[in-house]
Amino acid sequence: MPQFSTYVGLDVHKKSIVLAYTSAGLDHEPQHLGSISNDYTRLKAKLLKLGVPKEIKICYEAGPTGYGLYRALIQDGFACDVVAPAKTPKMASDRVKTDKRDARKLAVFLRSGHLTAIRVPTPEEEGLRDLLRVREVAKKEATNLKRRIKSLLLRQRRESDKTGWTKGHRDWLHKQRFEERGTQLGYETLLEELNAREATVARLEADVAEVVKTMKAYDLIRALQAYKGIKLLTAATIVAELGDLRRFPSAGKLMSFLGLTPSEHSSGERQARGAITRAGNGRLRRMIVEAAWAYWRSPNVGKDLAARSSGVTPKIRQMSWAAQKRLNRRLHRLNKSGKPAQKALIAVARELAGYIWAVGQEAHFVESRV
Repeated sequence: MPQFSTYVGLDVHKKSIVLAYTSAGLDHEPQHLGSISNDYTRLKAKLLKLGVPKEIKICYEAGPTGYGLYRALIQDGFACDVVAPAKTPKMASDRVKTDKRDARKLAVFLRSGHLTAIRVPTPEEEGLRDLLRVREVAKKEATNLKRRIKSLLLRQRRESDKTGWTKGHRDWLHKQRFEERGTQLGYETLLEELNAREATVARLEADVAEVVKTMKAYDLIRALQAYKGIKLLTAATIVAELGDLRRFPSAGKLMSFLGLTPSEHSSGERQARGAITRAGNGRLRRMIVEAAWAYWRSPNVGKDLAARSSGVTPKIRQMSWAAQKRLNRRLHRLNKSGKPAQKALIAVARELAGYIWAVGQEAHFVESRV
């Protein structure tokens, strides 16, 4: 006997929800259940007309409406999946798309098991993710302001002999004066906006440091920072985007999730592999590739890395040192063999993801918990 008697597909929008359902029997055609306002009380009343919560399985596609609906349904005893829109089956010949058809398709594919459910983050993880993404936006705005300042200086034929954005360079920037009042006022405004954005970035980074201390995964965040190239923001992003790393049964699964594995198009005796798939979480993939740059330098435990490693278990410190030696050796070997630097870096980033996975499998992260 099937676990669920009814399967429900929801097409969720900001102001409305379209419902469709089908029974467990494969010969049962999906039925339209109606369209309602995006109000949980009304939705629950509709669902209860189909039976008791434990016999109903529901799904909707991940989107801008978030996970509040999922959490409310789970709390009321319904089984619910949030599914990946990119992995919902589509027919090339299908040229008609409506909310009703989408809801019916979801119900049918949910019954047949052809949908891919995503992992819904905990409220704690989602809160950290929101904070990190706000900080990322502020950082991009600061970078864009730097470009605009450099562009203005280039047009005015002003060039500093100081290294870019060091204290000396910033002192030089504040001493610049222009004959045209409009140019001077515009330049001063850009500098003021840059100072404000950088202050916001610094405040947000301090907020991240405080928030992670209250999280259940704080010990994991500390342990990840024992690796060269992985500081607080990268470690916090790994936890916010991935959650519990033990949900990946192997390092290869994590590499694939991050889109760091080669694409492939093979058939018969022909085998062809191409660039990395770039599937999954692009934000996290980019940060891990950036972290891999640190392994160009010779293995070494400097003051900063020693401070970040303080308190983690000897096993994790040993894994970190092994990663330094292996990844540095691999980077330079690939480079000497003629492999382009960017491809070599991607290969090392893939291996670094494997080491990140290995940390996540540990039962203990810090010495105080051993």
